[in-house]
Amino acid sequence: MSNSTEIISTQKVLQCVTFPPRGFSLGFFKKGSTPWIYSVPTIESQILIIYLLTQLFHCPLKRIGFPKIASEIFAGLILGSTFLGRYKSYQEKVFPLPSQSILGALTTFGFLLFLFLSGVKMDTSMTRKIGKRALVIGFLNHLAPLITCMITVFALSSDFNQEGVTPLSIPVEVISIAKTSFPVISYLLKDLGLLNSELGRLALSSALISDLVGLTIHAFIFLIVIGAKNTIQRAITDAILLIAFIIVVIFVFRPLMMWIVKRTPEGRPVKDLYILMIVLAVLLSGVFSAWFEQTVLFGPLIFGLAVPEGPPLGSTLVDKLDPFTSGFLLPIFVTVMSLRTNLSAINPSASYTFANIILLCVGSITKILACLLPMLYCKMPLNDAAAISLIMSTRGVVDLASYSFLRDDKIINQASFAFMVIATAVTSIFVQIMVKWLYDPSRKYVGYQRRNLMNSNKKLPILVCIHNPDNTAAILRLLEKSNPTRDFPIVSNVLHLIELRGRASSVFISHQVQTKAITDVAYSENVILAFQGFERNNYGAVTIQAFTAISPRNLMHEDICTLSLDVLASIIILPFHRKWAVDGSVEIEDQGLRTLNSSVLERAPCSVAILVDRGQLKRSTSVRASENVYCIAILFLGGNDDQEALAFAKRMAISGTISLTVIRLISNQDVSCDVDEVIDLDIVGDWKQSRSSWENVKYIEHYVHETTEIALLVRSLVDDYDLIITGRRNNTHSPLTAGLEEWTEIPELGVIGDMLASKDLKTRASVLVIQQQQTTL
Repeated sequence: MSNSTEIISTQKVLQCVTFPPRGFSLGFFKKGSTPWIYSVPTIESQILIIYLLTQLFHCPLKRIGFPKIASEIFAGLILGSTFLGRYKSYQEKVFPLPSQSILGALTTFGFLLFLFLSGVKMDTSMTRKIGKRALVIGFLNHLAPLITCMITVFALSSDFNQEGVTPLSIPVEVISIAKTSFPVISYLLKDLGLLNSELGRLALSSALISDLVGLTIHAFIFLIVIGAKNTIQRAITDAILLIAFIIVVIFVFRPLMMWIVKRTPEGRPVKDLYILMIVLAVLLSGVFSAWFEQTVLFGPLIFGLAVPEGPPLGSTLVDKLDPFTSGFLLPIFVTVMSLRTNLSAINPSASYTFANIILLCVGSITKILACLLPMLYCKMPLNDAAAISLIMSTRGVVDLASYSFLRDDKIINQASFAFMVIATAVTSIFVQIMVKWLYDPSRKYVGYQRRNLMNSNKKLPILVCIHNPDNTAAILRLLEKSNPTRDFPIVSNVLHLIELRGRASSVFISHQVQTKAITDVAYSENVILAFQGFERNNYGAVTIQAFTAISPRNLMHEDICTLSLDVLASIIILPFHRKWAVDGSVEIEDQGLRTLNSSVLERAPCSVAILVDRGQLKRSTSVRASENVYCIAILFLGGNDDQEALAFAKRMAISGTISLTVIRLISNQDVSCDVDEVIDLDIVGDWKQSRSSWENVKYIEHYVHETTEIALLVRSLVDDYDLIITGRRNNTHSPLTAGLEEWTEIPELGVIGDMLASKDLKTRASVLVIQQQQTTL
């Protein structure tokens, strides 16, 4: 097929374009050939330039709290007609019109998949459980600015009636200002680390309601526009097709998705054939939505709502498509949208520009007040109410896409488009910085009350965390040896933590309140049953309260610390990040779990213990252990953490089936006594005196001359006990461990705990490392 030449006119500039565009170049070294006249190397160069410039902006700007979308917009403005695009040679070689069209189509496909995945991540069941606050905020957040903006338009009608402004431009602009996008709110909360906070859950619920209201109004307005442009009969036909499409999605595709879920065995991946068929259906839904005069993006979003969120289907789609969509295509899409922006189209002295600024300010202020006032009425703190109000007024990639499509359809002009792009950048920057300043989720963990084992009474509230069923046996054995009796009862709050996959919103479930389980909670069933069986076997001595939290791994510490605060726990018990095999080798080393444990240690509003389970706390090779006695040792060096460990051992020793040995290590290098050492002496002295008549408790003192003796002593003890308890000794410096601190591989366990959990140490003795509460004022 021979190439033909056409003349394309854009912005009053004639440019000669060859069709079809040539794909691959002959290379730099081919005589007379340049790669810039070929589409593939040109698009590859454009993508590289966009990413380099975006990162050049984002690296310094993220340090002052700017969101990534701001850097992507700035990169597009630099590369577009506002700055570099003014030079003809640059535009012809680097961003020629044909390649812009190809790149725009590619990234629009990415945005189509992004909206589909946003629909997949939406938990539509939230609408049945949304509280009154979220419902009120969701409706007011959309309707209030819609009304005030319409009043503003009528008041400034003379300023809006300008040449080049279409009759539909202002109403559509009003709808865009009033709109709140669920995907935008979700991504903002993810960036801020607030997805599983109380504020984040309220914002997501409100955004879901507001987005559904906006989607309904948007579809209705489109039908009115069709009736105005064509005929009433055409509008009615499109309305019937729209309703039929939604009915087919609900009653045909949704059951098909559930059938796929049922056909997929638990723990097995979804078949690739199903994934390919779903992607094909997504593309067809876009084509079909264009038949009834909706955008090609309407169909994929509605179709995404038919996919069950979470594993196995929703999470598989997100895992396969989201990295390429959100990580690669979507940033380019934002930059391409900004690249088409010409800021010179905005006339600062024009009354139309002034009217647009007034309209945007009125809409934004109304959005904020529509959320702020109901929250203040509900007695929410001012900072929290202001933060959620700002979150609900933010703008993002969905808004940019709406403005771009409206400009392509010539519903809004270039000046309005440029103005809205700048408004999106400014709003996203302002909101993210202000929310970080107003709302700090960690401040609620700081209190005046001492919540630790030393200050607890006979009733011991504990929070135990389970990441997978393998953690259950070790935790249950530890609880069993913690002496639960009617005189010394234990309230065990069991939190099963599941990583958020295939969902936009985190989920927190109290199984005492919510009996109907969702898909992921089926994985909690075995864990809950095991702990309920333990409760039955220790009736009156143990109370079990079960919870499930589905959240991102990097935010799980928020669920743990918040729940410990709510249940007034004295100690949190966490599983160690290593799992040992039967032969003593390390089977799994989960670095994500290690990071989580470190985050909990830093923020917890109570004491924290990390359980290092070797062989699921089975019997060790202890030469001291008889058939019915469980041997425990505590290494006491001094300090708050060791005192806390001693308090836990004291409780365990009340049981006659426990043999406890307290080993106090004393340095003979330091003869002076500071205040902490005096406290240690008092505590140990009182403990010795009160337990002097107990046959199952032994007290041993070891005088240590140098640090190497500690390492030898620890290695000699591991085969004599089933469980060794020690304090983390955080921020506690002692001549006993001074030479060992620099060799510590796992600082969250402390020096002694690190030696006991070493890979090189072949033993079946488990370890419990305890840190006393740190977050008191």
